[in-house]
Amino acid sequence: FLPFKKKSGTWLLRSPETKEYDLLNVEGEWNIWFGLIDATYLTYSCTECNDDTDCNLNGECSVDGECKCYVEEETSYLGPNCEVKLKDKCHTIVADSMNLTWSIYRFSQGPGLPADTLFEVYNRPIYVNVEGLPTEEGHFYWLLYTGSRWKYYGGNYQALNLTEMDVGFFVVNYHAFWDGAFSPTPYDDFVIISDPTNEDSPVGVDWFQVTAWGDQFGPFGALTPLQEDGMG
Repeated sequence: FLPFKKKSGTWLLRSPETKEYDLLNVEGEWNIWFGLIDATYLTYSCTECNDDTDCNLNGECSVDGECKCYVEEETSYLGPNCEVKLKDKCHTIVADSMNLTWSIYRFSQGPGLPADTLFEVYNRPIYVNVEGLPTEEGHFYWLLYTGSRWKYYGGNYQALNLTEMDVGFFVVNYHAFWDGAFSPTPYDDFVIISDPTNEDSPVGVDWFQVTAWGDQFGPFGALTPLQEDGMG
């Protein structure tokens, strides 16, 4: 995200030097970083489908190898293999005890175009607060999936000299690790994260506030449950 200044040359996985433009044509050993540098070999492929089973039977495999996900009466499907289920009843969700209401958001991709593009990241909808939090100009409050956990994002993009276009760029190019998803940042009011989950929505997932950081805590800091006693 734009407020961060990433260190030049940082990487987790690095190919041998190459002039290839197509990742699938890169050959040789890669270097991987996990506290020290080691060599590894990778296998990877395009997310192309061959038949409808590659679309989890939740879509049709088109002639160009792309899954066209179904939009049914009460459910629509997301993801390159139509693996994520978005139920109509989960378009709006309510926090159990905090009187907060969150809803999915659809936007237009250009002047005169319908507002039918889902605001999403990691093939999950981004839930935008519609009730319960201050509505000051420039503030944003999201529940966003990071690939393993849901996270609350909140702040004021105008105070950071950002535009709505900058925020949109952040979403399109979001990466949980490089954007420091679970670290305190200049644009977080506070850090709230969920339990690890592969679920399609934040419903039924336990949430925690990160109240302290340090080597004496786990990798995400001291996690204080936000659920009331006796609630799962």
